[in-house]
Parts: sequence; C-alpha cells; structure tokens
Amino acid sequence: MGAEKLRTELDFAEKKKELTKFLAAKDNAVMVLATSFKDRVLARNVLIASDGLDLYLFTWRHSRKCAQIQANPNVALCKDNVQIEGVAEILGDLLAEETREHTDILRDRFPDAIKQWEHRPGMVIIRVRPTLVVVGASTDPPCLEYLDLENEAAYAEQWACY
Repeated sequence: MGAEKLRTELDFAEKKKELTKFLAAKDNAVMVLATSFKDRVLARNVLIASDGLDLYLFTWRHSRKCAQIQANPNVALCKDNVQIEGVAEILGDLLAEETREHTDILRDRFPDAIKQWEHRPGMVIIRVRPTLVVVGASTDPPCLEYLDLENEAAYAEQWACY
C-alpha cells in the first residue's frame, strides 16, 4: 500500500504573478517547444516573448512545428524546472498588418532576430496560451506546484512519498 500524497492549496493570483514575472525574465527567452502529431513528437529550442501569460514565437510557415500545430494545437514548453502546457495558434505572417502588435512584442525582445528574419518569405507568428503550468519546488518533502489556468486554481502536491 503506497503512501498518500499531500496537497496544499496555493494563492492563484500570486502564482499567476510569479509565472508572468518568470516569462518576462531575460534569462527565459529561450525555451524548449514540443509539438506532436500522431506518433511523432518533436522538441526544439525557440525564442519566446511574452505579453502577460501569452507567449509568442516566430517560425517558417512550412516548418514541421507549424505542420504539427495545425494538426494538433496542444503543445508544451519547458525551461529549467518549469513545464508549460498550452494551446498554440498560428496568427499570420510576421509582417502582416493584423499581426503588427505581436511582431512588435517579438521585436522589442529580439530586435536582431526579427531584423534577420522579417523579410524572408513565409515567416509567421505563433501564440501559445498556457493552460497548465507545473513547477518543481525545492521543498521537503518534494512537491510539484500546479497552476491550472483553465480552472483558476493553484496547489502543491507531494510528488514523491518515501
């Protein structure tokens, strides 16, 4: 018979604020993005800019990540001990009028990268809206902190029972 996991409710607003600060931090501009379709999962580093909790990246329209997002918009991102599950949406061309606001968010964070890629044909902006965030907490006993953005709940759960 296994030990029972302990669960503690956390302050949702505070955890959401911590996540927003984490996403905006300069050190977190590169994350691993995982996409999947059928039996194929791919992960790669991408440049990420945030606007609140919304995450933006740009890529070539004919990339494997775009094909996978079109087939299955559920994606995951990670950086260090933070795992983010979310839903991705291809917003449109990098230089289109309707994506200007999002391009500016990326341009503010990555001016050199945008300058390098903006005039190449087929570059698009992708937005990821997080739904669940799991953070490994350095506690004793070991816990995972969950930020459930769909249900506006935050809690810590013991992940290892010794």
